[in-house]
Parts: sequence; C-alpha cells; structure tokens
Amino acid sequence: MAGKDTQEQPIAAAGPKRRRAPKGEMRRMALLDAATEVFARDGYLGASMRDVADIAGITTVGLLHHFPNKVALLRALLDRRDARTTERFGELRAEPTLEGFLKFVRLSLSISVEDPRECQAAMMINTESLSDRHPAYPWYQEKFAIVHGHAQAHLGSLVDSGEVRADLDVKAMAQELFAMMDGLQMQWLRGRERVDVLAVFDAYLQRLATDLKGARP
Repeated sequence: MAGKDTQEQPIAAAGPKRRRAPKGEMRRMALLDAATEVFARDGYLGASMRDVADIAGITTVGLLHHFPNKVALLRALLDRRDARTTERFGELRAEPTLEGFLKFVRLSLSISVEDPRECQAAMMINTESLSDRHPAYPWYQEKFAIVHGHAQAHLGSLVDSGEVRADLDVKAMAQELFAMMDGLQMQWLRGRERVDVLAVFDAYLQRLATDLKGARP
C-alpha cells in the first residue's frame, strides 16, 4: 500500500536546480537507482521509503535528507529519465526524411529497453498513473500530449514534403507507433529471453516504411 510516506500532490514542472557537490550528486544517483529497483518491483503505490533506504544502505532519515517525501523521489526519478532521454536524442542528427523519422522512433524504443529495471519501473508508474489521483497523472498526461504532438507534426511535415503518401492519417499513425512500442516493452518485460524486441520492431518499421511510401511490397 501507499503508506504514510505517500503524498498525493501532483508533480509539476521542475524549477531552477541548484548545483550539487560531486559526492552529493553521486549519493543522489545511488538513491535514485535504489528507487528504480523498488518501483520496478512494487510500483510507486506499493513502494516504501524504508525499502529504498535499505537497498541504498542508509537510514530512512538519511534518504529524507535528499528527498523529503515519496512524491519528491518520484519527481526526481521521472526528471532523470527525461534528462537521459533528451541527452541521447541530442546525439541524433535531425533529418527531414522518412528514414530520419524512423531512426528517431527506433532510438526512442532502444533507449526504453536499455535497462530492464528502468523500463519496468517506468511501465509500472505509467500504468498506475492512469488514475487521476496518482501524483504522476498530470506529468504523464502532458508527456502524452507532447510526444504525440511531436510525432504528428513530424509526420505532417513528411506528408507536405512528399516523403510519405498524401492520404496518411498522421494522428492514427502516431497512435499506432506508440501502441506498438508500449506493447513490445510489455512483452519484452514478460519474457526477455523469448522476445527480441528490437528485431521485431525493425521488421515492423520496414513494413511501415513501405506502407508510408505508398509502394507495393
């Protein structure tokens, strides 16, 4: 259960961040690693600050020095995942082509499945946050709008430039892409030894490219 260390205020956008000492930042990252392990196992609602502290090898009071409550811990975890993803996307050269778009979505999935614990923690929290009472509900609602809007705009630009067929429903296409990516992550987490997630996705993207170009296989 959520317990007394759960505070249900929604997660808002982060404000200006203070620069932390290297040793303090290393400790904070270790605590977020421990939180990832607990959230992957128990979800946000079932997790306790004490479990996170135990895995990190410190007292609960020590954990509360860095994160005053479980919502703050959740916010920091989401922010870290966002920052890592943004940094990785910065390595990809923007290309206004269908090939560039497919590289972008493939990188998105590959980042998501790099670490099974992070992937599972993210999927657990995402599922829990379908409830509008969950503190991450507004964060995921905003994220949904942003990523779908970005994908639709990118696909729309490809339609305008003639890179893909003119009758493409960009909204439906974006929904299909993200449904495929979410579903593959769930299957991979269920049986990593049986699901070659990127191989399956690559085959899907090859078929998708043919369809988007309007060519016959």
